[in-house]
Amino acid sequence: MEIIDRGLGWLGRVLLTTGLIIGVVIPPMLLKLINQLYRHHQLIAWQITLAVVYLLLFMILALAATAIMRHYTGEYQSKQLQRHDWQVIGTAYLIILILEGGLQLINQLLYHQNQTQNNVAIKNLMAGSPLSLWLMALSAVFLTPIVEELIFRGVLTNLFFQQEWLKIGLSGLVFGSLHSSSTVPSFLIYVTMGLALAVVYRLTGKIRAAIALHFVINALAITIMLLN
Repeated sequence: MEIIDRGLGWLGRVLLTTGLIIGVVIPPMLLKLINQLYRHHQLIAWQITLAVVYLLLFMILALAATAIMRHYTGEYQSKQLQRHDWQVIGTAYLIILILEGGLQLINQLLYHQNQTQNNVAIKNLMAGSPLSLWLMALSAVFLTPIVEELIFRGVLTNLFFQQEWLKIGLSGLVFGSLHSSSTVPSFLIYVTMGLALAVVYRLTGKIRAAIALHFVINALAITIMLLN
């Protein structure tokens, strides 16, 4: 039984997507609460409860986004990645590294920022308590790539527009807007990252390709944070 009418109007699709996006911004708020409760050792049960809710939220978002994506694309079987797909992923990753390096250099020269505001926020969340540290590390590497790609690529590029460049542009702009940025170069870092992830998905036609690329990006970033 179809859960969503393919003829759903523009407003309905906007509200549907907005609901998923709101779900994406809730987990960091839960981590902040866990960090605040960490100062009160008698509230350990509440910390554990919030941790469970944190993980369940990712699961719910993933299931909802998967159902919507499959309904609108008509593809119910996940496609395996082939050699060509890995070549596209590798090329996109190199492009992201080059563009990010250039934009970060500009950010440092013009605004004297060695890292983006988004990375600072992640570090602060990880420094609050051991529980939030491991939850953030786990979700950033394994859960966030799945959920964000299903929403920003799987859902967003299939529910709006017909032209590929508009699909990709919308995905990149929304993705970039949801990452904390205090300067134009840092904002562009996440926009270009979102554009690259969208291009990978649209070129390969496989959400797994975008998830794999996002996994690599986040795994490297979290590893560097933990080592520092």
